[in-house]
Amino acid sequence: MSSKTVILCNPHANQTKASAVAARLQEISPPSSHLEWVFTAYPRHAIELAHQIATQGCHKLIAMGGDGTVHEVVNGLMQLPPEQRPVMGIIPVGSGNDLAGSLSIPTDPVEALKLALDGTVGEVDIARIEDDRGHTEYWTNTLGIGFDAVVNIRSRRIRWVRGFLIYFFSALQTILFNHTPLKLQAVQDGKRWQDRLLMLVLCNGRREGGAFWVAPQASPRDGKLDYLGIRQISRLQMFYTIPFVMQGTHQRLSYACHGRFQNLELVSDHPLYIHTDGEIYAGLDSTIRQIRVQAIPAAIRMNIPKSD
Repeated sequence: MSSKTVILCNPHANQTKASAVAARLQEISPPSSHLEWVFTAYPRHAIELAHQIATQGCHKLIAMGGDGTVHEVVNGLMQLPPEQRPVMGIIPVGSGNDLAGSLSIPTDPVEALKLALDGTVGEVDIARIEDDRGHTEYWTNTLGIGFDAVVNIRSRRIRWVRGFLIYFFSALQTILFNHTPLKLQAVQDGKRWQDRLLMLVLCNGRREGGAFWVAPQASPRDGKLDYLGIRQISRLQMFYTIPFVMQGTHQRLSYACHGRFQNLELVSDHPLYIHTDGEIYAGLDSTIRQIRVQAIPAAIRMNIPKSD
């Protein structure tokens, strides 16, 4: 395999703040014929570029951006057999950086670059979703259904605040205008259950939205996925619930359900609104009513801290 390292940067991450960070890192990076910078130009471009770069041969591919950039790079790499996938690194410069947080990757871009170039290589899990349209996609941190997905969709319309506050105000809007429970039938690792849920979040990482600790016990290196479900409750109770999810103490709530799995099949009585790593998988015009989700242990080799 080539000794080349490629930094694949999304300059539009975190409302284009990533562009300035990239310029600073380029100035301080040691000059090397083995280090190359590549920039995305449009949504989902990183999928194409990651696949192309890996196909042409490189030793290391570093995703610079937010969780959406990591999501796209992984989807590009997963089109190749394991032996052709380069070691991956992350420089987290998005608004949430949730997978990076679960992997203890430094928030400082300079330190993250050092780790991505010289860190210990470890194996990281990802997950796969397949729906009743026959569409398949990989995801790395969280997959949200129902309330959680609508929050994500609404967050894209908010421009007057940044960071965590985007998700917070989106959650308040969703409680007011999209308070619709789903009747779900599930097969979880061969065991059947059904429930009425306002929200279901499947988790490889511990948090989403930068501050919502949906699965504080989860690990992207244990070969399993965790989930959090919130059963049908009133709008007022949903307002009450948000601080618990932010603190990761929601498991004490009687209407919260949680568990772990490797394979999960879901059938819904309503169309499913879905996000994968903050990317809209099925929007408000969704017709999807059935999905299958599978954990893929140790799918990606990644530079991570030794203590992770």
